[in-house]
Amino acid sequence: MNHTEDDLRELLAERTTYGPGGDMDVAEIVRRGRRGRFARWSVGAVLAGAAATAVVWVLPGAVTPLAPAPAAQFVTSAGPSSAASALPARVPDPPATLDGLTRVAAVMNSMSATGHDLQIKPTSHATTVAVICANPRSWVVTAVRGSRAGQVSRCQGGTARHTYNRRSLPSGWLNGRQSIRVWVFPPTELIGQASLDGCAVPDKRKGTCNGRYAAQELIRYDVALELAADLGARPGTWSAGVYDKS
Repeated sequence: MNHTEDDLRELLAERTTYGPGGDMDVAEIVRRGRRGRFARWSVGAVLAGAAATAVVWVLPGAVTPLAPAPAAQFVTSAGPSSAASALPARVPDPPATLDGLTRVAAVMNSMSATGHDLQIKPTSHATTVAVICANPRSWVVTAVRGSRAGQVSRCQGGTARHTYNRRSLPSGWLNGRQSIRVWVFPPTELIGQASLDGCAVPDKRKGTCNGRYAAQELIRYDVALELAADLGARPGTWSAGVYDKS
């Protein structure tokens, strides 16, 4: 059966939830999205894939609350079993405080090429995301849902810190709950440092340069999602915390 954009949006509305327990299967949604694109080019391929894919922020498996810092949501998600790896089986929990800021949300995931949507109620424009990676060469992507605010970096030395400010955050930031997406990808030849500007063979729709995903394009949900589907979940524990003024 082929799926149109309306099918995918209906699935999104039916199955998407935010916060702990919102587990969904990225492979299933991406497969449906790709079939829909093949059957109906006018659907708008990237939008269909992106709109239907708040799906893989936590890999299928048990989600167990952990002891949080005050006012923080902290969950851990168990990924599928995998072959033995030289990477550490666990990384430290994000600290309860960071440079005078308080942890307001956090997550730990046992696999890389995965992500999570962390919801917060901002109290300032000093929002910071800190990520700890088992693989120090991992790529870390953070993006504010519903905006173009996002950052990409390597997990140098096993940590990455993305700090946002008033200019980079969307208007109305303090008016309600917000969602920050965190992706962690393993080191891979599929990601390149080159930007689309000046690229010999750019594909702006796919976010690729010369056939490789352009690192800065990974702040786009559809691009990050496609990369996650291409890689599949891989060993590589990581934890992330969002910090704000208390």
